[in-house]
Amino acid sequence: MQRVLLFVKRTPFDLHFNKRFPEAASTLLRRVIGHLQKRDTKHEATIKTCKDVLDKRGLSWKSLYWDELNEKIRDVDLVVTIGGDGTLLQASHFLGSSIPIFGVNSDPTQINELEKNSEFDANRSTGYLCVATKDTFEQVLEEVIEEKRCPLSVKRISTRVNDSLLQACALNDVLLAHPDPSAMTKCTLRVCKKHTSEPVSPPIHTRSSGLRICTGIGSTAAMNSAGGYVMAPSSKKLQYMVREPSMPNPLHQRFIHKMIEEDEMLHVEFSGEQGTVYMDGPHLYHNVRYGDVIEFSTDAPELQMFMNDRNFA
Repeated sequence: MQRVLLFVKRTPFDLHFNKRFPEAASTLLRRVIGHLQKRDTKHEATIKTCKDVLDKRGLSWKSLYWDELNEKIRDVDLVVTIGGDGTLLQASHFLGSSIPIFGVNSDPTQINELEKNSEFDANRSTGYLCVATKDTFEQVLEEVIEEKRCPLSVKRISTRVNDSLLQACALNDVLLAHPDPSAMTKCTLRVCKKHTSEPVSPPIHTRSSGLRICTGIGSTAAMNSAGGYVMAPSSKKLQYMVREPSMPNPLHQRFIHKMIEEDEMLHVEFSGEQGTVYMDGPHLYHNVRYGDVIEFSTDAPELQMFMNDRNFA
């Protein structure tokens, strides 16, 4: 391995305050901004450490902020993301199945800081998908280089709208919902065999706050919070759940939340006025409308990902 891409997030302090305090700010706001400035300092220190380690190992590297990348990642041997889970998810959208990736949590949440800052939310990155921190980066990198640590091939979600394949593959989850969170999402769904389209479940007409589909990797996120199952990160299956269904048919209750086998897909006929397919959060999305047919499956290139299994136990 010779070439490494560092994919780096921008912190809230960098994005919203442009590395400086606003001249007019309340006492509480100045405390919040001061906290964000400390977080930015921690993040920058992690970036510097990672660069120093790469130089020490004699590796060729380049660094890009998340908003500087707009094409597929090529011509590198490894991608290292510096930030949190969201940074890794964003980088994954630019990766095929040949280049491995691992995440460095640049500023993990500290319990003692949460206790001190009771007046505002001091939570930062959860870091479920990150395998290293500033203090462990050199050790993890050495294990990767010496092949003492191997990447895991993980499934991603393929999405087709009216038989047109969307380019982006979701690593965590996909949400089909009305763009207005207070509006109803209407659709009919059924599980079908991939290659024959033979139904393996009856058509389920739903009115709800949305439909979520997740991978094994994404099962610890929103799906878990909603009462779903935590799956193995290497699972070949998908999991779907209708969110807050309105008066579901009792006969169809078991089809509101279900697993999708590797040889199956979720076939959805959208019957609302407008809807949006959100992939791994709010930034990557595709709008749909009445009559559109959307299909979700694991027919996407798998991602080679270094990770710890501790959060999936």
